[in-house]
Amino acid sequence: SSGINAEYGEVLVKFKGTDKEYHLRVARVNELRLELENLTTEQKTERTELSELVERHHTNLNLGTDKRCREIQANLTATAVKNIPDSLRELAQQNRVMKRELLLHQESVYETEQEIEQLKEDIRQLQKQFKRSPDLSQLHQRTFVHPIRN
Repeated sequence: SSGINAEYGEVLVKFKGTDKEYHLRVARVNELRLELENLTTEQKTERTELSELVERHHTNLNLGTDKRCREIQANLTATAVKNIPDSLRELAQQNRVMKRELLLHQESVYETEQEIEQLKEDIRQLQKQFKRSPDLSQLHQRTFVHPIRN
């Protein structure tokens, strides 16, 4: 823009006094300057739009590639599963069932262990109460022949 202004100044000096069409040339220079500014703005807008278009296309291409990869993986897995012998497939099914049952039993064992700990604590509390009370002391000796150990 500064180069254009310098040239404009030179043109102005040369044609001002000698050219009869000076005003027409000045108007044309202004018109060309405005056209250049408009083209610069248009070019920036088009670059932005083109960048956005390329980005959208790139994203769509990546999504399509990812989808295609998942499809290929699914097809390969299905083919591999079809080629597994029936006995091995049955064994895998049994393993899944056993795993589910094992998890259920583990939960049951955990709950039972928690109940046992609570019962042990209740027994300890009762033992303390029996030892403190003279009347219950004899009951304690008869009822709790073997004390609970931790």
